[in-house]
Amino acid sequence: MGTLSARGNQWVVPMTVVCLVLGGMLGIQVHSQQLRGASQVGRQTSALVDMLTRSAAQVEQQQEEIERLRGLVAEYEKEAAGEKGVARIMQEELHTSRIALGTVAVKGPGVEMELSDSTMRAGGEFGAQDLYVIHDFDLLQIANEMWSAGAEAVSINGQRLLTGSAIACSARLIAINNITIASPYVFKAIGDKDKLMSALNIRDGVLDRLRVLQFPVKLTPKDEVVIPPIAVAPKYEHARPLEKEAGR
Repeated sequence: MGTLSARGNQWVVPMTVVCLVLGGMLGIQVHSQQLRGASQVGRQTSALVDMLTRSAAQVEQQQEEIERLRGLVAEYEKEAAGEKGVARIMQEELHTSRIALGTVAVKGPGVEMELSDSTMRAGGEFGAQDLYVIHDFDLLQIANEMWSAGAEAVSINGQRLLTGSAIACSARLIAINNITIASPYVFKAIGDKDKLMSALNIRDGVLDRLRVLQFPVKLTPKDEVVIPPIAVAPKYEHARPLEKEAGR
């Protein structure tokens, strides 16, 4: 009996150690599982927070875009109901185009100028008198000075000057838009009359040089100048609008 009791006591310590070790390992494994689960929950919560934040930002952007579009629609509706509707805008653009093409008479503040051949007379030398008559380049230079000073419409002896208008001299005759005109030459220009007066009277300008040679020049500012439409509207047989290619 004593032998059996001694042998039984020999197993007590090893079994106790084994139980303690197994219990510790089990505890560590359970704690690890708890930490892993907590980490996964934390990552899921963080991802959910990020998703909600992005969604809130997108909703806010969409609301701002909706408000912007609502403002545009309200503005368009207001313009359509008022004087600045689409039809009004189109009418204004058409009116501007007609002015640029010279197909309608125009009026406004500006200047009127009358220019005649010089009162000086040359001697008997052949061709000397050409210095004292108005030439096509004189008229062209004066018109260019008017354009440079901001003139919006110009005419000479009732002939409207436009892009492509030709001022040509043949013998002693001058033709504008294929219409022959003669001295005295009456310019009419619509624009800021003070700027036009200042530009045309500039020192060493065209009029200054003509006055030296005793060309009679009468330049007058006007509160209202009337310029007629072009006699023959330009026709475009070769020029066509450039259409954008598909996909560009």
